[in-house]
Amino acid sequence: MSAAPVDPEAVLSTPRLRMEPLRGAHAAELFPLLADPRLYHFIPQDPPATVAALEQRYARLERRSSDDGTQVWLNWALRAIQLPGEPLVGTVQATVLADRRAFIAYEIGVPFQQRGFAAEACARLLALLFDDYRVQRVQAEIDSLNLSSIRLMQRLGFIEAGLQREADHFKGRSSDEVRYVLDAPTRAPPHASRPAR
Repeated sequence: MSAAPVDPEAVLSTPRLRMEPLRGAHAAELFPLLADPRLYHFIPQDPPATVAALEQRYARLERRSSDDGTQVWLNWALRAIQLPGEPLVGTVQATVLADRRAFIAYEIGVPFQQRGFAAEACARLLALLFDDYRVQRVQAEIDSLNLSSIRLMQRLGFIEAGLQREADHFKGRSSDEVRYVLDAPTRAPPHASRPAR
């Protein structure tokens, strides 16, 4: 069974954000934020080396799905519509699998952290995953030392579902990884029509 996109090109919105489908053209504006090494303390990746490298990566993601069609790639650039100049503040993403699970992640530039943008974008993304894609479970895997992301998952209703010790080794240390999960809300069955009296 393949995971068919609902509308991966949809522009989403929240009270403070316009979530634009991520494209190669976003690379130049996002590069200064994503080149900051402070964003990569808790993940094995390194900052993009050049705008061209980031543009190439985003161009690949524009396909919105894996070659075999079993994964849908959902990626948005986050534009803060209430800030002067409406800057891009980061990205949010989800990978939807054919078995109706999804994995989410986000990046918020350091100057825009601690303002609730990640929570706002993730909440909108979760609504899309559960309502439109009918995802049954959303997962996030987080370094156990990344307390800000852990608090965000808890605020969004995720529960801790496992800890993998020494899941990775990067930047001179071992990383323990916590898995957080959020199951789809229970939907009430349609009301049966009442017999006429």
